[in-house]
Amino acid sequence: METKTNNWVFIEATPENIDKAITNIVEFAREKGYQIKGEFNRGTFRTLIESFVGIKFKSSGQEKKLRHYLTRLNKKITLRQSNMFLHFLYKGVYELDKAPHVDYSDKELKIKEARKLWKETQKKADELLKIYKAEKGNFYKG
Repeated sequence: METKTNNWVFIEATPENIDKAITNIVEFAREKGYQIKGEFNRGTFRTLIESFVGIKFKSSGQEKKLRHYLTRLNKKITLRQSNMFLHFLYKGVYELDKAPHVDYSDKELKIKEARKLWKETQKKADELLKIYKAEKGNFYKG
């Protein structure tokens, strides 16, 4: 029996690759109709990139993690992957207080809220039905 191996080619953690990943995230959010919340100013981001030429990492593990995120985003961009990458980049590497994140569209958030409300009322209705059936019992069968 052969062992399955993953031969991943990791993308280097360079400012150009980070900028490309962020551009891809912005395009992904625009295509899906998602909102980007938080401070995501491209001008300040450019100055951050320029100040981090040859990015300094606290540890080799941090660089490895960033390379992993860049590789995953290069293969397929998802909402979760993009938020994890942005959080790690802004708070872990750049050590800023707030990180931007990608959120669902307003319409999708309203639909989720309506579904949550519907589930609560459905649960309440099920409880009332149970009380009704217990009270009625076999009254009409006899």
